[in-house]
Amino acid sequence: MISTCKHEDLRSYLLWASKHRLGMHCKTTTELAELGGQKWQDEQEQVLWTPPVKTYWLMYIDLVSKDLLGDLKNKFGNATLTKTKGWTYTNVKCPDRPFYSDVQQVSLYQKATGLKPFLSYASNCDRKLFTQENCEDLSQENLDKALKELMIYEIAWEKKLELADGDLDKLAWLCCPDFSDIKKKSFWWTGVAKEQIDRLLKHYE
Repeated sequence: MISTCKHEDLRSYLLWASKHRLGMHCKTTTELAELGGQKWQDEQEQVLWTPPVKTYWLMYIDLVSKDLLGDLKNKFGNATLTKTKGWTYTNVKCPDRPFYSDVQQVSLYQKATGLKPFLSYASNCDRKLFTQENCEDLSQENLDKALKELMIYEIAWEKKLELADGDLDKLAWLCCPDFSDIKKKSFWWTGVAKEQIDRLLKHYE
């Protein structure tokens, strides 16, 4: 997240940020080297049907090799322009175990490809690589469980759409948002235009 800054500071921020992002890329490259010599394909498109889900999953996998697939995660801190030090950035540690939503994500990728998954996390000061060899969450048993739970979410959405039957007001009440997340502008609401949020909230007036 970037603190509010003047337009004249934008150029200096972009130059500064490019160096920090390069540092994250270097940490990710180091992690990939630990996986041995692999020939990687990036952004591989996959489509998968998982009955009883009534639609297909469309996915784009960050990295795919002959034996492995992986998803790359960046952990960002906060950038602040100070009077004495210029741009500063908060250090962010990577998680000690993968976030469960990320496990669910790669469980879908693994089902689509049959390849062994890994999750790579990198920040400005830290990096973590999770594989089936060092992380129980990525065991086949836990991946199968995560995929089943992901399918439950999707089936629940399908049932909500069936109940709403094209009625947006009814659908809005079936999918009531977390208003605190909207106020905090959490990840899910970042980039959503104000007029779109206002349109959604009118359904609850």
